Amino acid sequence: MHTIDISGQLFTSTMTVVIVGLMLFMSYRLQGSNRRQAFRSLLVSLVIILFYNLLQLAIAVNAAKPSAWIVFGGKLLQVYAFIVINFAIFELYHRRRPRTRLWLFGLLVVALVIGIADFMPDAPAEAAADLAVNVRTTPVLDGFMLLLSPLFALMFAPHIGQPRKYLASLFVSFASQLTIIVGAYGFAEPRGYGTLSGLLTVIYYCLLFLLLFERVVELLQSVYRSSITDGLTNLYNRRYFMGKLEQLVRSGRPHGVIFCDIDNFKRLNDTQGHHKADIVLKQVAAILTEETEGIGLAGRYGGEELVAIVAGPSSALMQTAEAIRARTEKESLVTVSVGVRLYEAGVTAEQLMKNADQAMYHSKTNGKNRVTDFAKLKGAS
Repeated sequence: MHTIDISGQLFTSTMTVVIVGLMLFMSYRLQGSNRRQAFRSLLVSLVIILFYNLLQLAIAVNAAKPSAWIVFGGKLLQVYAFIVINFAIFELYHRRRPRTRLWLFGLLVVALVIGIADFMPDAPAEAAADLAVNVRTTPVLDGFMLLLSPLFALMFAPHIGQPRKYLASLFVSFASQLTIIVGAYGFAEPRGYGTLSGLLTVIYYCLLFLLLFERVVELLQSVYRSSITDGLTNLYNRRYFMGKLEQLVRSGRPHGVIFCDIDNFKRLNDTQGHHKADIVLKQVAAILTEETEGIGLAGRYGGEELVAIVAGPSSALMQTAEAIRARTEKESLVTVSVGVRLYEAGVTAEQLMKNADQAMYHSKTNGKNRVTDFAKLKGAS
C-alpha cells in the first residue's frame, strides 16, 4: 500500500469510487445500446478500478487488513486498470486491430512478470520478512507504471479526438505516480507526498470523466445526425425535411421549395455503374448544400430526387434554383430539371411539394436542364 495518511486515503478512495461509479453507469448504458469492444474494455477497467478503491476504503476504515498479498494484488490491479482504460479510451475512437490487441496483452504480461519479480523475496529463508517489505517497495513495477503515461501519450494522443484533455490526464497520472515514488523510496517526507498523490488521483479521474462525457455527447450527436440524414449524400432525409417544411408553413414566414431531378440518371447507372452514379449524386447534393447554406436546407426526397427549402421572397428562391441548375451543368456529368413553388397562405407542406414536383416534371418534359416556376404554370392554366 502506498504511504498515505488514513484521512487522505479515505478521501481519495471515496471520491474515486463516486466518479468511477458514474463512469461505470455511463459505460454500461452505452454498452447496452452499442456492443462495441471499446465499451466492454471500458467496463472491465472501471470495474477493476472500482474494486481496487473499494478495497482501499475497506482498509482505511479497518474493515480489511492490509496483508502483503492484498496490497500486492491492489498494486497489480492499479497497473492493469491503467493499461486497460487507456486502450479503452483509444478504442472509443478507433476499432481494435490485431496490433492493438498485441500491445494490450503484451503490456499486461510485462506488468505481471515485473510485479512477480519485484514481489518475490531473494531467499526462501527471508520470505516472511521480505514479503512485507517487498510489497511496499516494488521499484521496477512503480517505474513501469511511471513510464506508461509517456508511452500512451506517444501511442494514443495523436489519434484521439480530445488530445489536450487526454494529455492532461496522462500528465496528472504521471505526476501522481512520481509523488508516490518520491514518498515511498525515502526521497522526501512520505506523508505529504502521499496526500498529494491522492489529490492528483482524484483530478486524474475527474479528467477521465470529462473525457468520457464529451465522447458520449459526440456519439449521441452522431447517432442523432445519422437518424435525420441520408447516409450517401449527407443531406437531410425525407422525414426530417418534411418536418422542417411543416414548421415553416405553420410559422407563415416567406419561403419556397425547390424540387430537383437528375436528368438521365438511370442511363448513367446502366452505362457507367452504380459507383459512378453515386459519385455524381453526391456532387449534386454538395451543390444543393452549398447554395442553401445560411438561407435554408437541402434534403434527399428519394432516389435521384433532391429538394431544398429557401427562406425569403420569390427572387431568392428563383436565384438559388438557377444557381443549382447552372452549377450542376458546369461542375458535373449531368444536368437537373428543377421545379419551384413559393409558399402562399393556406397551402400545406404536402401541396408545396406536390406543386414543386409538378413544376419539375414540366421542366423534365420540355427539354430538361431548366427551372420552372409553378406560379407560371398555374397562371398559364
